[in-house]
Amino acid sequence: MASTLTGLNQRGSRWYINIVVPPDLREVYGKRAMNLALETSDRREATVRGTMKRAERLAEFAAKRRELNPEAVTQVTPEMAATLAERVRVFVLAEDDRLRSDLPLLAEMVHVKRELDRLAMQPLRIPQWESPEPRIDDLSGLTEAEARELADQNAQLDGKAAVALAGRNLAAVLPLANAMAVKLGVSFDANTPGARDALLACLKAYRTAHQEVTQRDAGAVVDTPTIPAPLAIASKAAKPRTLRDVFGKWKTSGDSARSADSIGAYDRALKQFEGQHEGLALADITREVGDTYRTWLRENCTTPKTARDRLTAIKSLLKYAHETLEWLPRQPWRGLDIKAPTTNKRRPWTTEELTTLFAAPLHTAYALPDARYGGREAAYWIPLLGLFTGTRLGELCQLRTVDVQKMEGVDVLVLTNEGEGQSIKSDAGHRSVPIHSELIRLGFLEYVEAARQTRSDSLWPSLPLREGKPSDFFGRWFKDHRNALGLTGTRPDFHCFRHTVRPLMRKAGHSEGTMDKVTGHKTVGSIGTVVYDHRTLREVQEAVEAIQYPGLRLPVVGPYEGV
Repeated sequence: MASTLTGLNQRGSRWYINIVVPPDLREVYGKRAMNLALETSDRREATVRGTMKRAERLAEFAAKRRELNPEAVTQVTPEMAATLAERVRVFVLAEDDRLRSDLPLLAEMVHVKRELDRLAMQPLRIPQWESPEPRIDDLSGLTEAEARELADQNAQLDGKAAVALAGRNLAAVLPLANAMAVKLGVSFDANTPGARDALLACLKAYRTAHQEVTQRDAGAVVDTPTIPAPLAIASKAAKPRTLRDVFGKWKTSGDSARSADSIGAYDRALKQFEGQHEGLALADITREVGDTYRTWLRENCTTPKTARDRLTAIKSLLKYAHETLEWLPRQPWRGLDIKAPTTNKRRPWTTEELTTLFAAPLHTAYALPDARYGGREAAYWIPLLGLFTGTRLGELCQLRTVDVQKMEGVDVLVLTNEGEGQSIKSDAGHRSVPIHSELIRLGFLEYVEAARQTRSDSLWPSLPLREGKPSDFFGRWFKDHRNALGLTGTRPDFHCFRHTVRPLMRKAGHSEGTMDKVTGHKTVGSIGTVVYDHRTLREVQEAVEAIQYPGLRLPVVGPYEGV
């Protein structure tokens, strides 16, 4: 069976593994991905090596995150102290290994030392600071002069380490101890409980390591130990990641900021999950946990839709933890779902419902509401605009006086996101909608002109808008107003105006594309592709004028009565 190892790719006859660098580490690595050679042309062998390479890199990414965001420990335990001390010893011995293998550097050290000695004896001599001729590594190792220079340097360092230990100079080893701790994803300072004992252990290890280095200079066999695994200290210090940690990164991620509504919905879902699984580590969120939680949601949420939304939010966080943060090897709840059949489908307003709505004093006597969310004049005009255009509530609430224009001899509403705080649901939402003649008869253009005279930017100066969701406040008022008239329940709501106007335009013979131009939907072709056509404004106006309600007679009231 062919391998399905993610990132496995072939160049010529050789295999490589492409590993994506997590977004939060790309600045550190300076790349988005790395394509690592597997040194084989055999696919099976490449799969094995690629799996190992990926595991190594994921562990490296995890270590780098700990290093970049060290967690301050509340206590340095004896186990932590022992791990830090051993790492200090390994560090000194490994640096000595590196130096003994760097022949060009050793040759440079000897050259500089000789020139300094000659300069001390002949002060007027011109020093020769140029680097010596490069040596070819012929397996002969250090020259006698290089070995002597290295031994002299190591003796000095060993002497300084001895003095520091004799004087219990803990400050001398503090920077190195902290550097070792950061590699493990933790940090501490001199005042942390247990820090002094840990620093003394590190100072002893530092002195021991330098003694061992000088023994190497005398020809003794001193191997550099394998560096201790970080789990000995990290598991003692760092708290396991939780879904709350994932949420903290999710809400600030992405090309644009998450909306307050999305963050609030995910937070509510997460709190509900935490209520059932308090303190559960991210790594412990198994598929079994998901199945158990799904059952709980079905039994305790008021509707199947609420249960599905809450489950979907948690699944999205787990997907983000797996795909973006790479904190999980897989998304454990993939495929878990809750079926939520739509029980309250939107439908058109009936003639009886429209008669009830517009027979209220608001539309028969211009009795503007005192409720702040009603927005005074907005309460009168916005339902009428929805009735005769099918425009979304949010688009109507954010209208400005400059958005009412005359184009090609036609009075239109220009729906755009160009104004401050304005937003449009999709690209198709950018449009110009002809103003229905019934709205003009009722005095809408006179109202717009009056609003302009007050130098108001908003078409509804008394209507408060919620940031990120301009329809929220008015939507609440409209629901209360509708309920007060006996139109209770979930339907019809304001959005149902959109389902009211389309059948009227369709009955008059207008195409789906023309209707989409009015309501701001994407026009989709027979094979699912978006269709871009260019109907004239007059054609769109004809579709708008097809929106007629023979059983509804609206009086001209308020300042426009008698106009």
